[in-house]
Amino acid sequence: MLTLYFARHGETIWNTQSRMQGRLDTALTEKGQAQAIALGDLLRGVSLEKAYVSPAPRARRTAELALQAGHFPATLSVEIDDRVHEMDLGDWEGLSVDEVQAIAPENLQAFFFSPPDFIPTGSGESYHQVSQRMASFLRQMEALGQSSLSDGSEHHILLISHNITLKALLALLKRKPLALLRGGPPLKQAALYRAVYLPENTWDIVEPDFDTSASQSMAGGSQKEDNP
Repeated sequence: MLTLYFARHGETIWNTQSRMQGRLDTALTEKGQAQAIALGDLLRGVSLEKAYVSPAPRARRTAELALQAGHFPATLSVEIDDRVHEMDLGDWEGLSVDEVQAIAPENLQAFFFSPPDFIPTGSGESYHQVSQRMASFLRQMEALGQSSLSDGSEHHILLISHNITLKALLALLKRKPLALLRGGPPLKQAALYRAVYLPENTWDIVEPDFDTSASQSMAGGSQKEDNP
């Protein structure tokens, strides 16, 4: 059996300022560090064999704190994987959501609610490109899952990544179309998800409980997704 555990990084300075991070980075806040430690507490006792981590310092620091808090050995294999990096937001990186709203309101609406219609800026990526990256990672996990079903082995893998990349992963796991990639409740920092591989390339997904009472809403009554 293969179990994939995955979580978003802890809260960062720019998360508190509603700024677009993308491939840029800011440090974890005290709250973000505490979230990473709490994630490690949740993972304690799991027989992890490997962790895949985004190259972003915020994700790497989250993984470091979580693995330390979970009392995992220093010899645990940790692979920095470019495929699970956050979406490249091009010219928007470093801008606040309000600043982007002032210069590109329609594209910002597409960014939050209509992934196929979002137009990347500068060096930025489309949602399709992000989904392709995560599909490559998922194929690797499914190959391991198929092997585990064949030989009866147990595998426990951890992934520390980002808001949009994990949204893309969830959409792929649930066989949802690209248009619905941003659906569902926002991903809270360091909330732990679990997916167990089943026959025929299907997954049993266990999501954390969310309190969405404080979530903001935008046009159409949809929940506003967090900035990446």
